[in-house]
Amino acid sequence: MNTTDTPIEQWADRVESVLEALESLGPLRVVVLAETASTQDAALEFDREKQGIVCITGRQTGGRGRLGRVWADDYGLGVSMTLGLRLEPFEPHLPLSVGIAVAEALSGLGLDGNLGVRWPNDVVDRETGRKIAGILIERTAAYSLVGIGINIHQQPADWERAGIPNAISLAQFGVYADRLDVIGQVLGCLDERLAEPADRVIDDWMRLDTLVGTEQTFMHNGGRISGVVVTVHPTSELIVRTKNGVVSLPAATTSLLHGS
Repeated sequence: MNTTDTPIEQWADRVESVLEALESLGPLRVVVLAETASTQDAALEFDREKQGIVCITGRQTGGRGRLGRVWADDYGLGVSMTLGLRLEPFEPHLPLSVGIAVAEALSGLGLDGNLGVRWPNDVVDRETGRKIAGILIERTAAYSLVGIGINIHQQPADWERAGIPNAISLAQFGVYADRLDVIGQVLGCLDERLAEPADRVIDDWMRLDTLVGTEQTFMHNGGRISGVVVTVHPTSELIVRTKNGVVSLPAATTSLLHGS
């Protein structure tokens, strides 16, 4: 564990104290694990009754991202956590609220103006497009698993060793934060965002968007579509100007090809 971090034995008590002061997240069981393969799986295991949980690990060895991608933190250099939330009815703008909350939490640590959101689920450095945080939401009925991964202490050698060329961490911005403090910031910002009306969430997400005006390649219906992004309506469609004209891509069945 990085020496700037609070010892993991103290994490549960601190997180419980943070949650006591919040309103929108509701009562949540706190589980802190020194190591686990996936906080998504661990959250389900510890919250079989789906009453609500925050599951955090010091080291994640087999985490997953969207579309089957991997999100691992084998050396315990980042934040890996999952919130199991009972939301009735399901809040369709939850992914947007989480992305905004993570971006705001990290901006509050000294990165104001540096970060944006990249549809559908990344928080990135605006200048380079490198990913500093990712979000995975899995849901069944009125229960949502909100997975959040944030890069904290990694250095370029860590990305090279992991074979991940397009990532960046807080430390690479010159911000040396305690992982526990980052967790507290994220929970606080998310609590505030969950109380916001949908129209404000969408407006704020679009203000943080980094795709509009850039050339990207998307996968839709088994084919690649390349062009300049005109508009991102994050829960409904993406408007892209291709060489053959302007097309509308349904958000639910479209994926962004990274590295494009």
